[in-house]
Parts: sequence; structure tokens; C-alpha cells
Amino acid sequence: MIWTNLDFLAVVAYGLVFFGLIFRAEMFQWFWASVVLWLGVSILGSQLLPGMWGITHVGPLFVPHFYLTFASVFFFAFHWKKQADTGFWQADLRYPFLSVFAVSNVLMTLAFVSIAVILYFLLPGRSLAFTFPALLKLYALKPVYWFILQLVMMAVFYLHRRSIAKQSPAVFSKAQLRLGWLMALVMQTLVTGAIVGEIGLH
Repeated sequence: MIWTNLDFLAVVAYGLVFFGLIFRAEMFQWFWASVVLWLGVSILGSQLLPGMWGITHVGPLFVPHFYLTFASVFFFAFHWKKQADTGFWQADLRYPFLSVFAVSNVLMTLAFVSIAVILYFLLPGRSLAFTFPALLKLYALKPVYWFILQLVMMAVFYLHRRSIAKQSPAVFSKAQLRLGWLMALVMQTLVTGAIVGEIGLH
């Protein structure tokens, strides 16, 4: 039953929390762009997979991070600037948690794409039959994995900047962004490897 599915419950919680925070912060371009992306993916999917995908199906709901990441172009357009004196990047100081969320979304996505490209060029076709389904599972079929990794990254970013650097978590150095991407790359590689092993056992 879908209402007892851990991934579905995680998707609902993720969506309610972050869509709610974005709406409350009155970042309506980000909010509505995410909704439009969901509608677009649902409608397009219903044409490609009639009866299996659409607005009334749960499938499109399983990738809220996809919609929120690409729609965050509005967040970065209006709330992202470089500090002239330090060279650090600064997001919206009024909403440090949302700033960390937006940055972690982008870094997680860049790491995911990097892994997919590296695997495509390095592994033989037979191995891709295991690794690409594992990546799909990480991103869309078992999104709870993705959410956990993202929350870990957000916690590290937030605590580092707040507790160690004694600055707003909405401020990011170039080194922090590079290390964040590397952190996401390592975490996703480890989880993907575990999923590949799980698929191989079946």
C-alpha cells in the first residue's frame, strides 16, 4: 500500500517541508517554477507512458529534488552574489537554511551527473546494465537514499559555517563548494556501489 511505503512518506515529508519553506519565504518564482516542472513532466510522461505516468500517478512525485533543483535558477538569479571583500559567495542571509538547501541541491545534482558520465566512459556496456539502474534507484526509485545524503550534506555545511566559522550558513567559500561536490560524489558512489551489489544478488 502506497501510504505505508517509506519512500512515498519521505517524498511527502520532503515536499511539504521544502515547498512550505519556499512559499513562506515568498520565493514564489522558485515555488511555481517547481510546480510547472512537475506538471510538465507529468503531462509529457502521460503521452510517453499512458496509463503508467501522469498527474494522477505517484511516479512524478518521486523526484521533488529534480523540480526544486532546476527551478532554483530563480533563487540564484535573485539571491546569489559574490562578496567583494572576501570573494565568498553569499545567498539570502534571511533564510540560511533555504540557502544551504538550494546549494546542496545543485552540488548533489552535479555529483550525480559526474558519476553517470564517468561510469559511461569507463565501464563496459555489460557493467552499465547494473550501474545505471542503481543510479536510477538512487535518484528516483528509492529517493529516501537521496534525501538522507542531502540532509547529511546540509547538516555539515550548516554546522561548519555556524559553529566553526562563526558565520551565516548562507555564505559559501569556493573551497567549501568544491569539497561539497566531492563529498556528494563520494557518498553517492558508495551508495550506488551498495545498490549495485544488491541488484547483483538478485
